[in-house]
Amino acid sequence: MSKRVWYLLLVVALVGGLVFAALGTSVAADKKIKWKMTTTWSPAINLYYGEKELIKYVKEMTGGNFDIKYFPGGSLMKAFEVFDACSKNTVQMAGDWPSYWASKDPAFDFLGSFPFGFTNMDYIIWMYQFGGLEVMQKMFGKYGMTYFTLGATPMESGFRTTKKTGPIKTMTDYKGLKLRTPSRATIWILKQIGAAPMKIPGGEIYLAVERGVLDGAEFSSPGIDWEMGFAEITKYWSVPCWFQPSSEIGVMINLKAYNALPKEYQAILKYACQAAALKATAFYEADSARAIEKFRKKGIEITKLDDASLKKLEDLAGQYCVIKAKESDAYAEILKSQMLYLKKYKDWRDMSGNFGFGRNPAYVDKVLDELKKMGK
Repeated sequence: MSKRVWYLLLVVALVGGLVFAALGTSVAADKKIKWKMTTTWSPAINLYYGEKELIKYVKEMTGGNFDIKYFPGGSLMKAFEVFDACSKNTVQMAGDWPSYWASKDPAFDFLGSFPFGFTNMDYIIWMYQFGGLEVMQKMFGKYGMTYFTLGATPMESGFRTTKKTGPIKTMTDYKGLKLRTPSRATIWILKQIGAAPMKIPGGEIYLAVERGVLDGAEFSSPGIDWEMGFAEITKYWSVPCWFQPSSEIGVMINLKAYNALPKEYQAILKYACQAAALKATAFYEADSARAIEKFRKKGIEITKLDDASLKKLEDLAGQYCVIKAKESDAYAEILKSQMLYLKKYKDWRDMSGNFGFGRNPAYVDKVLDELKKMGK
């Protein structure tokens, strides 16, 4: 048989397979599905970017037969109520940041972000090559949900303070400041250094800073902070954002609703999430770069936290890891998974240098040793 004939037969076989697959999908696609989706994000917080992309992709790939009706944050329920609503199937999907659910289990605090922890690329590598996504789905599975990422932000902006408060340049500048942050790890660290952290929803930050309830606040990466109007109510911007090198965001999906979907729709939903995550991660990176000049033109002064302060703060982050690992087996499992990834990836990261990304926290080996002593 000539190569030309062989190639022809191969093409015919491939085309036939694609047609068969398309016919099989069309049978399943005849079923009309209507879901409701809400989110923690209000219309002013464009962390909904990946959510909107996901809905668009699902609609396109099912010819409109899988219809996901979107309800912005606050339109159906308060931001922090969406976890229970999705768990109970009041809504089938809910966009989130996992650290919001640390009151359910401290382990959630390590999934969304962590001081001196993962970059956005670390989240992607850990989830898709080191079992991280399965660990996350196991965690949400305890509450009747599955989970998919919808991207990860770059380093967040860090704390923004008012003209009256003044800039943050050293660790002592945090003392006595009323600062908004939602992460339990960051709250614990700030308390150790004399600050007064407060946990309030993102949509309430603007008024709290404007009215003097807060001395300063943080929310997300520069592009998102810009859209929230922070240039109007703050004067100083302290970098780097040691407490959130990245934030992983995603979508909770009620497990019973997901399992009831035709297999083809499950696959479409899964891969639509992956596509949306890629698009959103690129958007957050680019949007951050574009926003810096906007803040400068508004007269925002950018200051840098000194290296000695960063080292002390990193030591505190390592201490917090070990404390929480003793309180929660799930936390210890996730912590160990992430620390092992960082340890395995370290040599390549070091070799890549300026041509790679991110850094390894100084506490990795110490945390792994403590986990071993605990039998975790």
